[in-house]
Amino acid sequence: MVFFAGIPHVVAFSLLVAVLFRLFLTRRRNPLPPGPKGLTSLIDTLAIRLGVKKPSSQHLYLDYIDLAKRYNTDVLHIEVLGDHTIVLNSMKAVMEIFDKRSALYSDRPHLPMINDLMGWFWDFGHYYPIQRLATNKLMKRLLDSPEDFNTHFQRHSGNIILRVTYGMTSEEDQDFYVKLVHRAIEPFHAAFNHGTYLVDYFPPLKHIPAWFPGAGFKRNAKIWSQYAFDLRDKPWEKMKASIKAGTVPPCFVTENLERFGSESEMEEVVKNTSAVAYLGGSDSSVTLMLSIILNLLLHPEIQEKAQAELDSVLGQDGSQARRLPDYSDRPFLSYIDAIIDEVMRLQPITPLAAPHRVMEHDIYEGYWIPKGSTVIGNAWAILHDPEVYPEPFKFDPDRFIKKEGQELPPNPSLFGFGFGRRICPGRWLALDTTWLVIASLLATCNFKKALDVNGKEIEPVVEYEYALISHPKPFKCRFVPRSPEAVKLMQNGFDEKDVTDT
Repeated sequence: MVFFAGIPHVVAFSLLVAVLFRLFLTRRRNPLPPGPKGLTSLIDTLAIRLGVKKPSSQHLYLDYIDLAKRYNTDVLHIEVLGDHTIVLNSMKAVMEIFDKRSALYSDRPHLPMINDLMGWFWDFGHYYPIQRLATNKLMKRLLDSPEDFNTHFQRHSGNIILRVTYGMTSEEDQDFYVKLVHRAIEPFHAAFNHGTYLVDYFPPLKHIPAWFPGAGFKRNAKIWSQYAFDLRDKPWEKMKASIKAGTVPPCFVTENLERFGSESEMEEVVKNTSAVAYLGGSDSSVTLMLSIILNLLLHPEIQEKAQAELDSVLGQDGSQARRLPDYSDRPFLSYIDAIIDEVMRLQPITPLAAPHRVMEHDIYEGYWIPKGSTVIGNAWAILHDPEVYPEPFKFDPDRFIKKEGQELPPNPSLFGFGFGRRICPGRWLALDTTWLVIASLLATCNFKKALDVNGKEIEPVVEYEYALISHPKPFKCRFVPRSPEAVKLMQNGFDEKDVTDT
């Protein structure tokens, strides 16, 4: 899309003067980290935004890896219009910057497109029965209409987060609010990647009128901002009405309102935090689960190995699983966790973690990090570092199985959910939910490639969307029950006494 075309020469000239002024404004003793120089970055960015030049790949995290190799550095510096972006491409840099110096690097950058124009300006028990209940419904839906599995997984993840956050138990209500989040999430993910829009580099562009030539981003932002407000306000209004009627069960909102009282400022914080949880939790779990299914579809031998482990724990006398797995079985099902870990490593949920902002000038490895710089952790680069994970492009869950005399590599969850104090607080809910679903489906189903009209297998293509959360592009899959007994398990689900939604 062209966001800059048609802006008069006077605006372009003013922009150039501004960048030259900012380039020479600050004097420093230490050099900036290696990377393309300011004018080079500006020209490349404008050329890509105008469609004159194509990016080297469709994924920014791969472009950052290429640049880091070109400049022989794990800490990359990119400057556009005086806006400094620091990209961390190694585990060492990420741990030092985001963990050891977290007090300095825990802020978020101000992104004009997403904060000012789209309206995303919000500050910031025990759920096993809820997860079991949602998994029961998922398995029944997969039996009824397996071809709609993508939708079923979206409903499953959305229903859990709505119940946990807002106490919603009505499927009709849940389905409506799941649609709200999926309407809002695509533009949010696109805009959250720093530099997607030129206005992020040159904030005064946010003041040009929406009718102005080249201001399509303003027109889009007006529509998308309403999506953001609906996402925040509508479930909150529903939940408040339920509280008044005395029909809402305990949940994140009720517990925090009881804790902080009805004081207006804290209520606004709870409202905004709930919306962020609703947004993030609805997409990360389904992304991980679909990635796991896609990889197992391509590696039936690993699928069979996981099922053999499940049968040994859940079956009797060498039979297939006779019951569904429960969290108490998890210590004996290490290969399921290894599969989840390996998929998170191979296809991280957030290849580029959400950007941080450094609050004061800093020096790292002799390099100057200017105050206000946007700092991005390249999770993809870290999780594909051959020094840490040998043969990084090979799907090998065994790398996360403990072997005598060998240390396990770092767990990918350390890097796949953000960094430092900004790491996703809901990651354990997402990982626990994913474990229960994948273990239950592997115990009862075989994941098979879809068939065309001639009965030939359709080879799935591994492609991912370019966004903050990297979602696999739609693929086809057959969920084939392993036996008549497995069908009964899918129909009956977990014992009702274990899934009572209180």
